[in-house]
Amino acid sequence: MKKSLFAGLLAGFTLSVAGFAANAAVVDVIESPTGFFVPTDAEKYNSPYYRGYGEDWSWTHNAIGGVITDATLQISAFDVDFAQGENDGIYAYDNGIEIFLGYLIGENDAWAFTDFVLGANFFDDIANGLQILIKIDEGDDEWFVTLAKSALQINGNIPQNPNPGQVPEPLSLALMGLGLASLAVTRRRQSA
Repeated sequence: MKKSLFAGLLAGFTLSVAGFAANAAVVDVIESPTGFFVPTDAEKYNSPYYRGYGEDWSWTHNAIGGVITDATLQISAFDVDFAQGENDGIYAYDNGIEIFLGYLIGENDAWAFTDFVLGANFFDDIANGLQILIKIDEGDDEWFVTLAKSALQINGNIPQNPNPGQVPEPLSLALMGLGLASLAVTRRRQSA
């Protein structure tokens, strides 16, 4: 009886994890060595990563297929003095037309993620590879900024982590949960 109950619980848990993995967020991360994304925190003030007015650049996310129900772009940036007037504009191309998404948000000498929710008009662009553009210091007020990564996700949430080079993967988190559940069952068996 106990074995069949255990087998049923394990099967149900495995199916729920498999369902989670199938519906999990799909994430495409662009970071170093692509473009001008800084490879390490120690290089955040170095050229060519620490950029100012007239040093705008763009990058393209890999195509993400499948059904898209929602999409979010997260950009990790350093030294965005938004409250003091720094305007680093983020744009995405919708069928070749440049669309303003908003400004990076952050503080002096600190890393921060800025989230941009993308409307359904961008879903076809995401399926073909979404192109992003940053216009640095649009007011030409002598501000500088460093980017660490751009994370495009569909159908879920990205765990926030402002450190360059680290974005947890949803499937890895699900597998970790499965491992912890297995460990708990094993310990319970040993104590019984």
